[in-house]
Amino acid sequence: MEKILLVEPDYTNKYPPVGLMKIATYHKQRGDSVIFYKGKAPYPMISKVDKVYITSLFTFYFDILVETVLHYQKFIQCDKIFVGGILATIMPNKLKEAIAPSNVITGQLIDSSVLGYKDNINIDLLPIDYDILDDTYYNYPTQDNFFAYTTRGCPRHCKFCAVSTLEPKFKYTNNLISQITEEKSLYGDKRNILLMDNNILFLKPKELKNITENLIKLGYEKDKKTFIPENEAIFFYKKFKNRLSNNNTTTVVIDKFINYLNTFKNKIKQQSLRLEFEEILNQIKTSTLRGDILLNNESFITDIIEKYRIKKPMQRYVDFNQGIDARLLTEENMSILSSLPLRPFRLAYDNIDCTEVYKKAFDIAYRFGVRHFSNYMLFNYDDSPDDFWQRAYQNILLYNQYKGLSSFSFPMKYAPIDSTDRSYIGKNWNKKYLSAMNIILNVTKGVIAREEGFFFRAYGKNEAEFHEILSMPNNFIKYRDLFENIGLTNAWRHEFYSLDSDGRKSLLKYLSGDTGDGNIPVPDKKILSYYSITKHQIEANTIRITDYL
Repeated sequence: MEKILLVEPDYTNKYPPVGLMKIATYHKQRGDSVIFYKGKAPYPMISKVDKVYITSLFTFYFDILVETVLHYQKFIQCDKIFVGGILATIMPNKLKEAIAPSNVITGQLIDSSVLGYKDNINIDLLPIDYDILDDTYYNYPTQDNFFAYTTRGCPRHCKFCAVSTLEPKFKYTNNLISQITEEKSLYGDKRNILLMDNNILFLKPKELKNITENLIKLGYEKDKKTFIPENEAIFFYKKFKNRLSNNNTTTVVIDKFINYLNTFKNKIKQQSLRLEFEEILNQIKTSTLRGDILLNNESFITDIIEKYRIKKPMQRYVDFNQGIDARLLTEENMSILSSLPLRPFRLAYDNIDCTEVYKKAFDIAYRFGVRHFSNYMLFNYDDSPDDFWQRAYQNILLYNQYKGLSSFSFPMKYAPIDSTDRSYIGKNWNKKYLSAMNIILNVTKGVIAREEGFFFRAYGKNEAEFHEILSMPNNFIKYRDLFENIGLTNAWRHEFYSLDSDGRKSLLKYLSGDTGDGNIPVPDKKILSYYSITKHQIEANTIRITDYL
């Protein structure tokens, strides 16, 4: 039996490491001991393992990945370290130079021989091990979903997209029923499913229909409430006892369950039962033998949760998370998809030239019952700020043209697929504009909602106002009401438009750090002074506002 350590670098990410979760399944089926760690594990943990697998994500996390690998190389033989995932597949040579001589694995794990084993298992087709997420306190926003692929690859080969490198061949891989059924039995049911297919509409209608039929068999049917949350205690005790028998750490899984119990106690209506429940929680709080207390009260805790847990059936939802190709959406394939509870329905609107195709696809989806839209919008590629504003506003018009919608746009900043940082600036953008976009998106939580008034406030009523907002001092954007109410925004606006066109261009270049050949004139000190004013200075009265008015 081998001891396996699975590692994800300590970056912020939305999705759990599905590749590592499949490797966990493979090694547990071999009878190996598996533990997951996010970041740099301490030496005592590393010294006890036989092999380390480190996953990678986006290429702009290059430095974090390398730093993580080098940490593990200090404590374990390099030939026992395997690095794979997105970054490793996109730039293997650069990575090998930085971390040699660790093993760099590219592409999908379709044969266990690349890990040094002779059983020739297609690891990519294995069920996902959700149990390893209980080794870490890190909370993945999407982790309470099933994750699956029914296809791999995309024939489009768009220049801005890494899929053609990661999954060069488009193929049908539908094994939904066996995968999800096994995952349910091992880790409990989950309400929703995220399908990570990159372009499912390249399937033939017969294949697409087979996928929808399989999803329906699994309970994902439109207008059918088939999901009832299971008794959390049953799966906690199952996981807990399994970890005890395998000598795996139980601290995190206990902590998570105790947090759940502290939340659940408010649902207990009968006072005597609630007091008894709270007494158990108080014992746990003051004891070093928390696991023993939980085991001794297994029957009571399980029965209480069963008595008061939600038992009302709920609708399940299917999310084609990577988006639906508007160019391929037809009434025929939409009629097939419409049997599923699609929420949200994701369409990409990456270029203004695709407007009519995009609108047509939106209309088809709506006519077939879709009411929840989430629309990806690439920017900083070959578009311009004007192009972006027009697309965003077209979405606002669409959202308000149709009745009963829940919808939002999701802007996504482009960076080259081989870039090791996020500094790329598109030919029609500049550093100041992109930093302003980041401020706007942070304020709006990364999305553009359907309300027209809110959109105008954030992005302006036309392209000219959008340019003005992007040109503002970032603090004026972030704390819009504060600076407007004290008159500083109008004062800045007066100074800004006192500059001629060339002067405004020079200001933006200066603010972007683009001094070119050194001939860019330094802007007037008065206009520059607005860009250094902070919210703290205003609130602490450490500057005289009248000096700027």
